[in-house]
Amino acid sequence: MLVNTATYLWIEAGDMSGGSRNQIEFSDDLAKFFDDQARSSAKVFIAYDKETKAFCPFTNRAQDYGQWANIWRLGLITKAKGGVDYQGRVIFLERRKIGKSYVYVIFVDEVNSEKHKEWKAKSVVKGITSGAEGRAYGYF
Repeated sequence: MLVNTATYLWIEAGDMSGGSRNQIEFSDDLAKFFDDQARSSAKVFIAYDKETKAFCPFTNRAQDYGQWANIWRLGLITKAKGGVDYQGRVIFLERRKIGKSYVYVIFVDEVNSEKHKEWKAKSVVKGITSGAEGRAYGYF
């Protein structure tokens, strides 16, 4: 199964980046979870619930910082704007098609929670991101 055909993606957030610690990075392979429109327009529509939703920046950072792999950065909704604390937790995204567009519904939970264990068990593919501090991920 390829990540671009998966409906669900989870990734351990790790330290995150950005001043609000709301930016998470993806490799080229994991960035394919997001639709072509999101990758070309540099924005992803993220929804937590009916009230908290926004277009979030999704940018190809290429190799800006001298890393060996191409990096994509997704800026999630900050806590000040209705988001949650992400750092050190697990981010779960569900891709839903609405008309011709996609909405990515987000859920955040603790590492090794019952939900996280359930996501791991359902994952068709699991792995660790590259880099000194790789982060576990999976999709189904």
